[in-house]
Amino acid sequence: MKLLLKSAVIAFSAIGIVLSSHTISYAADSSTANIANAPDITSGNSATTDNDTAHNIGITVSVNNNVSVSDYTKNLTDGSYDTTINLVPNATVNVKADENIYGLYIIWSSEVTNYTITYNSQTVKCGENGFLHDYMDIKDGSRDITINVPEGMQISDIYAYSRGNLPNNVQRWEAPLYGMTDILVFSTHADDEILFLGGVLTNYGGEQNLNVQIAYMCDFFLTEPVRQHEELDGLWECGIKNYPVKGTFEDLYSLSLEKAKSQYVYNDIIAYSTECIRKFKPLVCVSQDFNGEYGHGGHRIYAAAIQEALEASNNADMYPDSASRYGLWDVPKAYYHLYGDNTITLDVDTPLDKLGGRTSVQVLQDAFKKHVSQISYSFNMLDSGYAITFNGQFDTRSFGLYRTLVGLDTTNNMMENVTPYKEQAATKTDEPIDVEFGVDQEDTADNAANTKPDIKQLAVTIIAIIIIGVVIIAQAYRTRNLYKKKYDKNKDEFVNKQ
Repeated sequence: MKLLLKSAVIAFSAIGIVLSSHTISYAADSSTANIANAPDITSGNSATTDNDTAHNIGITVSVNNNVSVSDYTKNLTDGSYDTTINLVPNATVNVKADENIYGLYIIWSSEVTNYTITYNSQTVKCGENGFLHDYMDIKDGSRDITINVPEGMQISDIYAYSRGNLPNNVQRWEAPLYGMTDILVFSTHADDEILFLGGVLTNYGGEQNLNVQIAYMCDFFLTEPVRQHEELDGLWECGIKNYPVKGTFEDLYSLSLEKAKSQYVYNDIIAYSTECIRKFKPLVCVSQDFNGEYGHGGHRIYAAAIQEALEASNNADMYPDSASRYGLWDVPKAYYHLYGDNTITLDVDTPLDKLGGRTSVQVLQDAFKKHVSQISYSFNMLDSGYAITFNGQFDTRSFGLYRTLVGLDTTNNMMENVTPYKEQAATKTDEPIDVEFGVDQEDTADNAANTKPDIKQLAVTIIAIIIIGVVIIAQAYRTRNLYKKKYDKNKDEFVNKQ
């Protein structure tokens, strides 16, 4: 019996050796992949592990613009969006501190292209998401970090943080919600989303943590770059965490739809709106007022374009480029600000736990303060929940259900009769949610390859089974011979005993 047990132990030890060697090899492969795809600097996430609040570390900043090295510490640590430094292609920015930096927060002032960060003898790719306010988690900590800018950009500020929980004003953006947006909010300008659509942001995004995505029409890099910063600061104050997207349209002023159509290529705005719907696949769309709130032609033309996009997004013949890239989508529900039919009134007076106990109105008042460039135009959010403009006051709470595929509302809930994506994912069965978009053929092939049987694992299993068989047979043969020899040696004594 002991020898039989020993045989089993030897056999299973052999399996362990084979499988262990395979696991080590696989782990090495995984480690290599993680180094390439998820380096020590992770954009958009907090590095902190301690319970203490992280503090802002004093730093010195020097810039090498390929001609000379200059000290720009004062310019790049003054907290002003108005102070910027132009970085030529292949410029470097060196950040040094007297203590370890565990988080680096960069405020860029131009469209963000790929750049790298070098620290502790390693170089990491950054900027793939294009975040204007970009936080990098430096898990190992470093006192000397170099930012490398291959294509040249403009930079406004740099902040460095110790280990600990980051302050709330450090923006850690997440990627846009492609293919899984609960509510897609269409806002013409940076500040319209606060003044006229803000209750959607605070209630559904900030408080309920639903997938709320913003799609702006205007690109303020074309006219007033500072408003790009104000846009992000206002959204972050409302609890929005997914980075907004924007069109390629200038901010042009008018007071009629007809004038706006003479300023813009209307079909381009419809195409952009249709692409957003197909790309984000929203359960609910929210737009500004058909009449442009206080009459702004930009508001009017975006609202009209969205109206047409709601019909075009499920038609393969309309804007076929985005249809082939992202697929079709039929929006279940769509609301317009101040629309007169099937109305709902958002609650903006209840304290919101996840937003510090403030009401929606209070949050929106704080958020609008981030839009410093617009305060002088007499815009503001009143305690009543009305937005004040130079041409009247408008109820930020009031929306009408313009389109529904799931029935009329019976409550003041925009998400009535639709199930949020996170809830769908938590309760889904073997049949996945049919949300496919923007899949490259190469990616599809890779995914298909990943679903094939693991040949390496199969081979290892077969080898292990063969080894088990060989070991057991060999041990059995050895046991038989051992007992035969013992029997022959004591044969006479054994026979006499019989």
